[in-house]
Amino acid sequence: MVNKNLVVVSKGKGPFHNIKTAFGGLDLTFLKGKSVLIKPNIGRSAKKTKGVNTHHNAIAAVIEVLKDCAASKIAIGESPLVGVNTLEAFEKAGVRGVAQKYNCELLDLDAFPPVEKEIPGARVVESTKICSPVLEYDIILSLPVAKTHMHTGVTLGIKNMKGCLYKHEKVRFHQLEYVNGMEYPDKTLDTAISDLATILLPDITVIDGFTGMQGLGPSGGESIESDFALASWHPLGADVIACVLMGQKPEEIPHLRLVSERLNFSIRPEEYRVIPDNYKDYITVYKKPPQEISITYPDVVVTDKGSCSACQSTVMLFLKRFKDDFKPYVLEDKKLHLAIGKGIVLEEIKKGTILIGNCTHKAKEKGLFVSGCPPVPTRIYKAVVGKEPDVNEPEID
Repeated sequence: MVNKNLVVVSKGKGPFHNIKTAFGGLDLTFLKGKSVLIKPNIGRSAKKTKGVNTHHNAIAAVIEVLKDCAASKIAIGESPLVGVNTLEAFEKAGVRGVAQKYNCELLDLDAFPPVEKEIPGARVVESTKICSPVLEYDIILSLPVAKTHMHTGVTLGIKNMKGCLYKHEKVRFHQLEYVNGMEYPDKTLDTAISDLATILLPDITVIDGFTGMQGLGPSGGESIESDFALASWHPLGADVIACVLMGQKPEEIPHLRLVSERLNFSIRPEEYRVIPDNYKDYITVYKKPPQEISITYPDVVVTDKGSCSACQSTVMLFLKRFKDDFKPYVLEDKKLHLAIGKGIVLEEIKKGTILIGNCTHKAKEKGLFVSGCPPVPTRIYKAVVGKEPDVNEPEID
């Protein structure tokens, strides 16, 4: 009988042996004869060891354990960020070589027709498009790399399932608004992740914490050598204990708290059985995403009234990528005006200001309003300019 509340941790052995020890420490007899889809985090084209993507040797270790368990079929699948070529990302991350070595199929999940799935009891996402291969395997194994995240606090096993969404559906999760009569205190992105979790959770979670990312993740942060791995049959238990190993408080991660509340899973680390007992000795503290981000451009005015770091980060990335394209939108003072935050009021806004995020909707009659929580940079561009930007850079996951 599988112990769902068990989390096995390994430390200090490198990505391959950490995974072999942690994943191999679970009761895996149930996997005999089962088909398994490994869902790593290969969302971007990035070098092998920078903490952006799941380490290729971590994937190799998972495959070896699955083969030892006599799984009937093993595949590796990913739907990366918009603008990323899946097979090129696999190649650059070293995953193609792993797949060839172990004779595993590599799947570009976006190459298959999606399946539209209703979400009963949804708070913000009533239905969503899921890549069809995800629904065709007996077991979904989520294999993320440990990272902090500018919009969601952390990105671990549950958040990694957002990479099962079809193409632009991942971006849509950043553009949602609560419908009238359904207002919640949490960002719509966090609520959307919890909506998805009600219909799609990993069966097994294996987390690669060899080289993670801290600070302004999922791609703009600093790599950090934490050299741990963990594995569990419990989707929330895995993420909760990973938070502890990263020096984070799981109850402060909104999407984890929401999943806990909605699915009646415990968010308290002590509610899970962890091997070894002294796993807290393995903690490597990851820097949190910054709460305030300084945006200093002499020709840009950002009116910020109580914004969160997610919107601040989005504005920073937007300006970095597109500021020079927005010279036609400067106001009479020869400056580009942006506004973010729930405290924005109509009287304080110059006519023509670009209002970013759902919190600014009260002033939308005076400015150029862009919905989302937060909207991704290309969404801001399209909402103002009226067309997609001519770029191939990936969006935020």
